Amino acid sequence: MAQGSSGHSFLCSTPPWQPLSGEMLSNPEGRFYEAEFPELEEVVVVQVKRIVDMGAYASLLEYNGREGMMLLSELSKRRIRSVSKLLRVGRNELCLVHRLDVEKGYIDLSKRRVTPEDAIAKEEQFAKAKTVHGIMRHVALTNDIPVEELCNKVAWPLYKNHGNAYDAFRKHINEELNLWDEIDFSQPGMDLTHLAEQIKENIEADLRRKLMQHMLRMRAKIEVSCSEYEGIDAIREALTAGLEASTEECEVKIKLIAHPQFVLTCMTRDKVLGLQAIQKAMSLIQERIESKGGVYVVTTAPEVVGNDDHHEAAGSDAGSENGSSSESESEQSHMGELDEDALKELEKRAVDDKDEDDDK
Repeated sequence: MAQGSSGHSFLCSTPPWQPLSGEMLSNPEGRFYEAEFPELEEVVVVQVKRIVDMGAYASLLEYNGREGMMLLSELSKRRIRSVSKLLRVGRNELCLVHRLDVEKGYIDLSKRRVTPEDAIAKEEQFAKAKTVHGIMRHVALTNDIPVEELCNKVAWPLYKNHGNAYDAFRKHINEELNLWDEIDFSQPGMDLTHLAEQIKENIEADLRRKLMQHMLRMRAKIEVSCSEYEGIDAIREALTAGLEASTEECEVKIKLIAHPQFVLTCMTRDKVLGLQAIQKAMSLIQERIESKGGVYVVTTAPEVVGNDDHHEAAGSDAGSENGSSSESESEQSHMGELDEDALKELEKRAVDDKDEDDDK
């Protein structure tokens, strides 16, 4: 391993995000990707193994636990008062590959040079790669074959052909494509043709269990009103603008509860993308209605409702979520889709309200 006296520096700093939980990112067996080493400047997920005077040694979770090192100078951009506050043995961190010597096997890491943007992207990438590798490990164990042989036939070619094996698997399970048409179980490496059908069946079962059941429902409630000349047209335009936040993975829907209350929802498998879609929709609505002289109020911030994680919540959390679910069901009974009929009903209510004000 490169020593501090060699001039090697390891990239690490006190990040503005929280370290990834060790429980979630336990050290897996085998490597996630075909490459045996990470690339220079690549952000990786590591687990701190031991802390020494000059820095810390860590294992790269995506690369079969290959060892890297962080020098003290690469832990934080700030003055280091206590290493124990920055690093803890067994904890997982995001680091940048600062220097790399493949021949000698040296990997110098830096924590301080990882940006918040890089951290968010890496957390999502790692979660997807970890899911794929988990499936590969389970199926390999079930069929008593080396996990690397299975990755060589299935996962790694998908990364090469589709950029991301997780997304390819998701399209496969949603019947957008058939991955088995492009996978060759006879090569490279060990010929697994005699196990092909069983492997396919096992992978399909794991995909349905891991990729299909974790649908999350995101929700937010807002009030949108406008008493200016454009009135209902301004509301219609603002809500329509909000729908533009929909993406292929997160379709935003807007429903009328009771004027001026609306609820925004979307179904997604990715919590981060779902929240981003809802927040973008809210931002577009606010910008448009306020430009027309209308009023925008957030009554319930974006939240996850009815997801599978609720079953894992403890005590009071479970109770509050059950209440939220009941509230949601009640809400649905008198909630209208944001279609032409709903907007006409909204317009009628707006006119009625105006008439009542005039009578006063």
